[in-house]
Amino acid sequence: MKTTTLYTALAALLLFAPFARAQNPAPVDTPSDRIEQFRQKMNEYLKTALKVSDEEWSVIQPLLETVQTKQRETLTTRFSFMGGRRNGGDRPNRPDSKPVSPETDSLKTALETEGSTPVEIKSRLEAVRAARKKALAELDQAREDLRKVLTQRQEATLVMVGVLE
Repeated sequence: MKTTTLYTALAALLLFAPFARAQNPAPVDTPSDRIEQFRQKMNEYLKTALKVSDEEWSVIQPLLETVQTKQRETLTTRFSFMGGRRNGGDRPNRPDSKPVSPETDSLKTALETEGSTPVEIKSRLEAVRAARKKALAELDQAREDLRKVLTQRQEATLVMVGVLE
């Protein structure tokens, strides 16, 4: 089974699980609960796919989680404009959401304000680009730190699932 198929199956399972349980009333999962369940299942899958012992996993897992966190942060800054403003504005506060980067939020505000000057927009755009560049550098460093503790087979496995490039 291809890893993308596995991801799709896991995502479908987590998204549609509440509907499948509709006949048996149970505590309602929050989005945070479902995200955490997905992360746990993904970690179990990765531990198995990497064929590591508990001891090896205790070294790899924190590095892997750092990479995954940096990936999410990079995506959040990249796609924040499409999703609306978090923690204010037109998008409701959610317990599982992180605020968009201040630079991105500032640029969005400038774009929404009719009186923003080209100089203001340019300045804020440069700040967004610098923040993204920094986030990508941090992601690259986290990936490099992870690579250092992996075998070639493990590295290839993580490339196949999109954790490493």
